[in-house]
Amino acid sequence: MENKHEIEEYFFQKLNELYPKLPKGKVSKPEPPDFVIDTGTETVAIEITQIYNEKEANEKFPPAQKYATEDSIVEEAKRLFYLRSKIPLHVSFSFASNVLLNENQKRSLSNWICQFVEAEAQKRELDKHFSFTYREELPQELIRVSGYYFPNVTGTSWFAIKSRLVPNLTKREVLNIISRKEKKLNQYSNKVDKTILVIAEGLIPNSWYDSIETFGNSELKSEFDKIFIIRYLSNQLIELK
Repeated sequence: MENKHEIEEYFFQKLNELYPKLPKGKVSKPEPPDFVIDTGTETVAIEITQIYNEKEANEKFPPAQKYATEDSIVEEAKRLFYLRSKIPLHVSFSFASNVLLNENQKRSLSNWICQFVEAEAQKRELDKHFSFTYREELPQELIRVSGYYFPNVTGTSWFAIKSRLVPNLTKREVLNIISRKEKKLNQYSNKVDKTILVIAEGLIPNSWYDSIETFGNSELKSEFDKIFIIRYLSNQLIELK
């Protein structure tokens, strides 16, 4: 589902499925809001927004882009290493934050990683287990390089640690989404009786989150009458308000 209207339709149907109390009636798409339900006695506006792992205020680019960059550097380093060596290593990398590299710089870092790991492996005896961890004398883009080897293990894995982590969805991020959507409420709020905001999570990789911070009773204040989060992967409805 790449089309915006298809995504909206999907999550509107999911809301119907997961929230039986949703009023039934004639459905229209005035844009804005995304949907209006006219029951004959009241009108309900439904706004649907998809959440993304967005960059923090002090970050140069969002996590999805950052982690894709890290993965591409590591994959190229691994490719170069196994053109020159057959040693089955398991290597992990921790990258610094806010590192933005062009293609030449990424290739240069991949080459450095390949040569660094190769030099480390060549110092070792391959008939017994060994491991290594470095936190110093690394390029500024790297915080740590760790690896290990077992003589009887033939599999390999090279990965950037943070790119394997799924972030949590914080209250602050939820409140930022709500705030942005509230700014558009004046375009249609006076034309309907009730307003519902649906935050869609998990449809695409850079909208995946691990856990979602919950709000306490009466903790969430909003101009929307109801607010939900729909989790795509778990088919879960979370009622925030």
